Amino acid sequence: MKIRWHYPLALFINCPSPDALNLAGEFMHKGSAVRYGLPGDKPKSIQTPDKGEVFFSTVRAISFFIEDIKPASIQEAEFPQLLRLMVSVMNCVLRSIRNAGVVSTAKEINPLESEAEKLFRRWAVEVSDDGENWSRLHKEDPAKDFLWMLFPDDIGELESTLWPDIEESIQDDINPSPEQEFVVNCFEYLHQRNYRMAVVESVLCLDIVTSQFLNGYLASYKKIPPHRIKEFLRPQLGLSARISGLLDLCLHPDDIKKIEFNKVLATINWRNEIIHKSGHLPQSLPEANIREYISSVLQLVFLLSGERNQIETMPEMQGIGMELSKRTSAPFPNIRVVGKHKVIMEFNIFPIPADFPGPDKLEEIAQEAVKLLSKRDKRFKAEEHLYIRFYCFPKKLRAYWSKGVLTIKS
Repeated sequence: MKIRWHYPLALFINCPSPDALNLAGEFMHKGSAVRYGLPGDKPKSIQTPDKGEVFFSTVRAISFFIEDIKPASIQEAEFPQLLRLMVSVMNCVLRSIRNAGVVSTAKEINPLESEAEKLFRRWAVEVSDDGENWSRLHKEDPAKDFLWMLFPDDIGELESTLWPDIEESIQDDINPSPEQEFVVNCFEYLHQRNYRMAVVESVLCLDIVTSQFLNGYLASYKKIPPHRIKEFLRPQLGLSARISGLLDLCLHPDDIKKIEFNKVLATINWRNEIIHKSGHLPQSLPEANIREYISSVLQLVFLLSGERNQIETMPEMQGIGMELSKRTSAPFPNIRVVGKHKVIMEFNIFPIPADFPGPDKLEEIAQEAVKLLSKRDKRFKAEEHLYIRFYCFPKKLRAYWSKGVLTIKS
């Protein structure tokens, strides 16, 4: 069976004559004859003062042809094996173009075998028994074939629900937080399968966020003076010690159960191996394990950054709670800020000596909360961002206010 395909590679070719634009060759690879070429656009020429007439063309892909592939037919289950052979062939050519041709954009590839079908579509892989009649190796799907042809490999994904955050960041010129910047870097390296740098970026982010959280927690909840916090959290108290010891004393038990600390600590050890010893990850680590362990690190990053943000907004929320209690005679609420604008407010009302407040009183409390929060945050929208729970002591939910509407529980 014969196979042919085109690997996308954009090149600008210049040469002294049109004949020199016919770039092609052949070689033997693992017992199979391989032909390759760089088909270009119709040559063009220009006059130069020093070299006279020079010719140039643009190349958009390298074409490959393998004369004899075994077995005679290829099933979908054998796609990964075929992909390995094709990648081996392509890397021979790409490596030579890069080094001998001094073309930095020609890079060896190492795709995931699980992406074989997608890559076969993009490369327009075809097979033939006689070299005359060709058919696509993958199942015909015009929509997918068009999309792979239209879009580049490095196409990103954007959740439309995040567009308001993007607009806000642009309009208010907001600098990204450490978890935003480093986590995006980490995702980029994961996409590139550069696991060494993904580990470094994820642990560096965790180091920064952990320090921010512990500084805020010790100052706000324990009222420890800044100079003592600085002395306590000195560099000699490393990240592993902070993670394995201090967080158990600072986080809620329910939050601790969500984190796989053994994986977090292992990832920190990998980072230390990379930075301080070998410069590489330990040998023979499965990709799935690396991704899973990095995911555990990022889960802890998001948890700690949320707690850090809560600590930072706590004085302001306490002021709002006191003012709201003063205006409405309601008990002091528990207020939690989620993300940039969302607010969860809880009232635990002791119904003695009076009965539990009626709907009009609860609506009054909600509207006063809206006024205070709107004054604090110009982008606050009560229908989207405010959720209030009204409990009857000790913790029986009697009513809630959500999306601008008060609901009384039966």
